Amino acid sequence: MLQHPTGFELAIDVGTAVTRLHVAPRLTPLVRPSTVWTSGGTRAALRGGVIVDTQAATAVLRELLRAVPRRGFRGLRALACVPTDASAEERAALVESVLQAGARAVAVVPEPFAAAVGAGLDVEIPQAQLLVDIGEGVTDCAVVRGGTLVASEAVRVAVADLRFAAMDWIELGAGVRVSAVEAERVLREVGVGPLATWQRTLRVVGSPLHGVGPIRGTIEIDALHDALEPVVDQIAACVGHFVANLPGELADEIVHSGICLSGGGALLAGMLERLVGETAMGVWRAPDPLCAVIDGAQRIVSSRAPIPVWH
Repeated sequence: MLQHPTGFELAIDVGTAVTRLHVAPRLTPLVRPSTVWTSGGTRAALRGGVIVDTQAATAVLRELLRAVPRRGFRGLRALACVPTDASAEERAALVESVLQAGARAVAVVPEPFAAAVGAGLDVEIPQAQLLVDIGEGVTDCAVVRGGTLVASEAVRVAVADLRFAAMDWIELGAGVRVSAVEAERVLREVGVGPLATWQRTLRVVGSPLHGVGPIRGTIEIDALHDALEPVVDQIAACVGHFVANLPGELADEIVHSGICLSGGGALLAGMLERLVGETAMGVWRAPDPLCAVIDGAQRIVSSRAPIPVWH
């Protein structure tokens, strides 16, 4: 059910990789990884953009909320973001975690709606605008018009899947077991499409499959791109399917505005060009793709404008 809340003070983006919390008068959001340490190792709070461990998510949020000055607040009321395909149970898990962390009330807003606001789109105008958020755990497509979300489609394939594919291929192809941090560096350096340089190989650092390390290896960039292609295909297919199946009126309107791209996936070289080829539409990046969701949520909170949220 949709409602129009007012009077919220906190903006929260509980993401698969990191959780961000913003509250005035801070100029930047508080940020921390969406994981907790236990005696058995690291526990992830989210998978595929939604909470899978409410205790871990509560611990992450509680740590962030401790840094929020309580003076001047009548109570902590939070606006939190969730993917458009989240089930009622998944939305309830988010609300439960935020409440247990210390908030007094929680409203849940569709993530790409917040991203559209954060990207600078005027979501109140009566013309359809399309945003695609490629985050850590989910690719979320949405059309906003007249202050509401009028169409959406999501697939739980995103940057994390690209990173895992890179890690698996490097281990198989180069015999080097790389960390998630090194795989992220590689992904950011080579992207998901042809490079604009003549560079054909890349050095990686990791541990050997047997014995102790560290060791260095060399990978073929073109071969890595081939290994990433199945994941890129799923992301592009979701966006292409969404665009191709929009009602005629919406499709006609978004042709003029193009597709706004946000999330970490927007920063990968070749992703924008791939979506242009998939949709035959103009695609442009949000000014700050990584923070579009939290920036939008904070602007919604600050403006106290009526916006659609799940109740």
